[in-house]
Amino acid sequence: MQEPQTDLDLTVNGVRHNGRQVPGDMSLVHFLHEDLGLTGTKIGCSIGECRACTVAVRIRPGLPPVTRQSCMTSMRHARGWEVTTVEGLETDGALHPVQQAFLDGDVFQCGYCAAGFAVAGSVVAEHARRKRAERRDGHGGQPGEDGEEDSQDTRDLVDTVLGPHVCRCTGYDRYREAVHSVALAAADGHRAGNATAGRPPAVTGTPPSAAPPLGGRAARSVPRLTAEESQRLGYTPMFDDPTLELIRLLRDGAEIEHSLLVQYLYAAFSVKVPRFLQLAGWPSHRYGGRPLHLMGVAIEEMTHLDIVNSLLVELGSAPHLGRQQFPYEQDIYPFDFVLEPLSLHSLAKYVYVEASPSAVDPDQQQTPEDRAFVTRLYEVLGSGPAPPPPPNQVGSLYRKVTRVLELLQRREPDRLDYPAWFARLDVLREEGESEHFTLFRGLFEGTHPALLGGTDVWNPDSPDHPVLPLRHASGLPPSGRPVPDETVPVLRHLSNLHYWAVCMLLDQSYRRRGQFHNAARRHMTGPLRSLGTALAQRGEGIPFDTFVAGYAPGLGDAENLRLCQGMVRQAAVAQERYARHLPPDYAHTCALETLWELSTA
Repeated sequence: MQEPQTDLDLTVNGVRHNGRQVPGDMSLVHFLHEDLGLTGTKIGCSIGECRACTVAVRIRPGLPPVTRQSCMTSMRHARGWEVTTVEGLETDGALHPVQQAFLDGDVFQCGYCAAGFAVAGSVVAEHARRKRAERRDGHGGQPGEDGEEDSQDTRDLVDTVLGPHVCRCTGYDRYREAVHSVALAAADGHRAGNATAGRPPAVTGTPPSAAPPLGGRAARSVPRLTAEESQRLGYTPMFDDPTLELIRLLRDGAEIEHSLLVQYLYAAFSVKVPRFLQLAGWPSHRYGGRPLHLMGVAIEEMTHLDIVNSLLVELGSAPHLGRQQFPYEQDIYPFDFVLEPLSLHSLAKYVYVEASPSAVDPDQQQTPEDRAFVTRLYEVLGSGPAPPPPPNQVGSLYRKVTRVLELLQRREPDRLDYPAWFARLDVLREEGESEHFTLFRGLFEGTHPALLGGTDVWNPDSPDHPVLPLRHASGLPPSGRPVPDETVPVLRHLSNLHYWAVCMLLDQSYRRRGQFHNAARRHMTGPLRSLGTALAQRGEGIPFDTFVAGYAPGLGDAENLRLCQGMVRQAAVAQERYARHLPPDYAHTCALETLWELSTA
């Protein structure tokens, strides 16, 4: 993805950096290394799993710190953050107590993972200090009271925060014991865990002002569309008010992006591994540039969903994570859209959905190769002679959004950062009509690198066919009945829980300036990936059932946060209850880490 520039405004180790732009999709760890020269934060796996790149983050001033994988954090999501790296742990020339405890206990060997453990340890110590102080203030106790309870609570916190960290030298116990001892001491007034002690308060930028509520504008007269405005739009809108029309279009766009995300994930799980890992994209699922595999496209769809929902929030609307159940047909598709394994027919659908109108218009093909491709495309789609492309493909939807946004700009020029939104919408459309189309056309024609050398690859009887046949079934047990204590039903059930958790985390994140994006992606590329692969090996696909209550079913923000916690907690309960059915690579710590992260909001 060629993300447009984003305004830089974050504080690193007490020093504010702003007043210029950086690539929006640049990872935080590369910014630290290349722009600031802070190389103490290590780059390990580059997919957010080893935690060598961990930094401490305060999303907003006054909030307690949390850990973040800086290799998975884009600069567009870091605006307004206060970041502490390993270089920022020392104060007045003295090491942080966690660092000192590492030295005193000879806890590390090669030391590559030590920076991530040290930063995570400082976050543990700060949370332990805050929690024990709150307990003491609540009932007037002294620091020494309830020692056993404090010790166990602290040990649980250490296990939750440090649990996902990988140490190739296997020094886990020594790291945990060192952090545990420092965290216990922190409540007695020591400096442990306070990564910013002794520094002046960090200066952060003022967050963008919220859009005025819709109700305030509703009391004013909304001008009717003029004939000139209607002509510029190029279609007949449902509403004269451009805000309402934008919200209507963007909610349609959100459903489309969500549906494509789910379909591409389902297709990725159907790919035979390990032979076709290059096509599935599991070993390299960290997004970075033009997508070359199905997981890369799915992650870009998640980014598109992010753009659409961010604009909805900017307009004063709630984010939208809903989608219709499969199969369904919207007016944007000339065919039913279903969850299905990768095939020549499904690829024809993906090519058609992602294409620009000219790319699939028979009358606009200039070469014999392009004409043959379009003819074959419509043959596979079952359309017979190629009809003219409909005017309402996905890219056309965003062209409508852009034109309505231009209308809003003329009416309310100071409301939004319009150039930035136009740029993001251009990128969104370009990625679909260029990058995604090119990838799917290469797969359709068998020219993708993962398919080269194969024979008749899209024939299911060919030994070079890259796809497993998957059966799609709901993961919802009949009402009032338990989930059968059998492997396939359990994997389906837990897949649904993690999918629903991803949607609820994204909804919360859109309302909180991207606070839980990392957590949502962690569930998608961790437990959900593991469960999907295990199901595919048994000839099953992930159900991706919709959650009937929606992903923000609460009365208000606090209730929705608690319900999100409840969904993640349910996943933790289920994985413990059905542990014997889980695949070996299942990420058991993911749900616990997310629960801790949600508790800091």
